[in-house]
Amino acid sequence: MTHVRVVHRGYFPARAGAEMMTQYLAESLRRRGHTVGLYSRETDEESARWMAGAGVSVEVLPSTAEEADRPDVVHAFDSVWPDYPRTALRLAREWGVPFVFTPASAPGVWQDPEAVLDVCRQADAVFVLTEAERRMFGEAGVDPEALHVVGQGAHLRGTADPVGFRALHGIEGPMVLFVGRKMRSKGYALLLDAAKSVWQTHPDTRFVFAGPDWDEDCAEVFAAYADPRILDLGLIGESEKADALGACDVFCMPSTVDVFPLVYVEAWASGKPVIGSTFMGRDEVVRHGVDGLIAEPDAASVAASVTRLLADPDEAAALGAAGRSRVERELGWEAITDRVEEVYAQLIARTALTGGPAL
Repeated sequence: MTHVRVVHRGYFPARAGAEMMTQYLAESLRRRGHTVGLYSRETDEESARWMAGAGVSVEVLPSTAEEADRPDVVHAFDSVWPDYPRTALRLAREWGVPFVFTPASAPGVWQDPEAVLDVCRQADAVFVLTEAERRMFGEAGVDPEALHVVGQGAHLRGTADPVGFRALHGIEGPMVLFVGRKMRSKGYALLLDAAKSVWQTHPDTRFVFAGPDWDEDCAEVFAAYADPRILDLGLIGESEKADALGACDVFCMPSTVDVFPLVYVEAWASGKPVIGSTFMGRDEVVRHGVDGLIAEPDAASVAASVTRLLADPDEAAALGAAGRSRVERELGWEAITDRVEEVYAQLIARTALTGGPAL
């Protein structure tokens, strides 16, 4: 079996999709018998308990290779900040083992784009989530042979309690849900602005927001749209997220800067239609009119998409069912782990044959 060190800087005390992807892969690899350790900054208590229960060690990223045992492969996640991927690459080279990178975040949120691309160009393998992302990295000079599309997968924990969620929050009518970091590029402000138009035809609709405040003026934005039909839950746990997804009628995160949002897959796994917007590869991720809708990044378009689904519950149910079927067929961590294991094995074999990874 393989000794894998996965690396993610983390968003403590918040959580993000790329961070959850790191943990899901670590858990999946460990379940298959691999030795897996996670290098991260401080993690939230829920994640720490989950990783410990899965048999995945969580440690601080070492400064030098001498400070830790040599793994067989180093796999870094997330490109928002380049410090952890660059350190992970250096450690892998010091150990003489393959370095793998999953950028996971769109260029619009990279703090240092050239540093990210430099890491990708040096990586032995780069896992991307869509064909659009593969094309983007190929055009940026990353070796096409190093690029591997692995897709995205859902991993909702526990059994959802949508009835309990609605009762807890006094929700009786239609519910539109946003889950994610509350930053403008994710579309939370667009959805707030769309609410007043939706209420013209569906006045009892509740808009529920969950996730950490990210933009500095989040409190002021919500204050500007203060209404008892708007509920901001802040950061919630994985169990409550599953309850909320089960309780909503429509999931709406009209993101303009993303790759393949994990929460879309989680919404589909819960049988819900997804409303997205104009991020890179959007048509590949959200199949308009099949498992969701793509809205233009303006309040009128978002409101029209929400209203369309609230006005036609049969269409909303059909889109959600198509999404769930798609998750069951192709968007799962078992399939992702199969592909990751295959690439790991190829790189490790090449290292053994040549005495070191490709540089």
